[in-house]
Amino acid sequence: MSFAKPEKWGIIMDEQDYNDLDRTQEMDSIEQRDAFSRGITPRDEFTELNSADMDKTLRMDAISDDEYKTEAFAENSEYPYEDGRYSAPNPVKRRRKKKKRINHTRTMAQVFLGVLISVVATCLGIALSVQVITAIRDITGMAKNKITREVEISESMNTDDIVDLLHEEGLIQMPWLMKAYIRFSDKEDGFLNGSYELSSNMSYSTLITALKSVKKYTETVMVMIPEGSTAQQIGALLEENYVCRAEDFEKFYREKLDKYDFEEQINLNPNRLYALEGYLFPDTYEFYVVDDLKKNPDFDTEQYAKNAAEKMFGNFEDKLTRSMLERMEELGMSIDETIILASLIQKEGTNEENMSMISSVFHNRMNNSEIFPLLQSDTTYTYIEDCIEPVLSGDRLTEVSDAYDTYKCEGLPAGAVCNPGVEAITAALYPAESDYFYFLCSEDGVFYYAQTEEQHNQNIIDAELRGE
Repeated sequence: MSFAKPEKWGIIMDEQDYNDLDRTQEMDSIEQRDAFSRGITPRDEFTELNSADMDKTLRMDAISDDEYKTEAFAENSEYPYEDGRYSAPNPVKRRRKKKKRINHTRTMAQVFLGVLISVVATCLGIALSVQVITAIRDITGMAKNKITREVEISESMNTDDIVDLLHEEGLIQMPWLMKAYIRFSDKEDGFLNGSYELSSNMSYSTLITALKSVKKYTETVMVMIPEGSTAQQIGALLEENYVCRAEDFEKFYREKLDKYDFEEQINLNPNRLYALEGYLFPDTYEFYVVDDLKKNPDFDTEQYAKNAAEKMFGNFEDKLTRSMLERMEELGMSIDETIILASLIQKEGTNEENMSMISSVFHNRMNNSEIFPLLQSDTTYTYIEDCIEPVLSGDRLTEVSDAYDTYKCEGLPAGAVCNPGVEAITAALYPAESDYFYFLCSEDGVFYYAQTEEQHNQNIIDAELRGE
């Protein structure tokens, strides 16, 4: 069967195209004849096929209608229903994903490698932690078994030699670390030859300080610090007993140390001579005798001076009871005000009874400052002459002296004029009941008290007559 060229369609077909078209039409004709031979019209065949496909669609319960339609439309969009909807002759078959085969040998190797890395990392972490802890213990001296060794340092030994000796004696564990510590802190110079008694629980800093200043001295001396002594007098007494130089001792009472609780209440008047005058508690102390000071007056005794001062400050803090602090609060006085007042009482009085009466006079004046702004204690003159004038001059001398002169300054002086004992401190806190505003003491130790200036002047005459 042949067809005329479809020129009216605007399509030009070559001979091959015509041949393909003829074959297609021939195959369609054969299929139609087969259908007629079976008694089925072409439309019936289409309907039969379509019905069969619809039956298959309805039997796919696992796939939703919308999902099936979507997949069928994508695959067979050329099969329409009579109502205009679309269907596919067959449901879409989903492909099963192929399972990947697991290489168990490779997986086990990876697991083993991961475990091995974890174990190694853990071991390294533990080792590092142990080293860090050991280093901290060695530097600080904490948590170490205490052992004491007698160490002899010779003049020929350098820093490395000294550190190696400390390691050999079991006083330190990491000599390389201590060497680095010394170099980093710039403390390589100043080690002194001699015999030292050292302990393993001493820190690097303490060991270095000991090897530079603290030699082992066995001889001791008992030093009694009298009540009412000034800081300068205490320093001179320590030097006389070869405990330390007075110059070195002064370093630890001239300024606040910021080490003790009582220091928080110290009023740092700019004209105060010594910050810690009054807090070197008078008592009997045992100190080491520095033999080198006997041979060399310029020998550095700063460490020994520090130890002596700290003994006295610590003793003061121990003597300061809770009841004393509560009484200060009741009177509205600070620790510093109490000690300054006690220093005046200590220098003016001689026993507990007259100290209590003298305290009442000072308290009466302070409580009536409008009438008696000046305390007028002669003992401040003595402090100016003995302690202030020897160390100051010019305008500075005038300023500080005026701040201590109770005939010029109102109320308490700028600082204590001595180091008072327990009796004087107690008297400052518990004055006697009196209405006196004046007192004096005769040369033979008799005390006179007065309410008015007229009575006081008469007491002066009486006291002078006693001396004749």
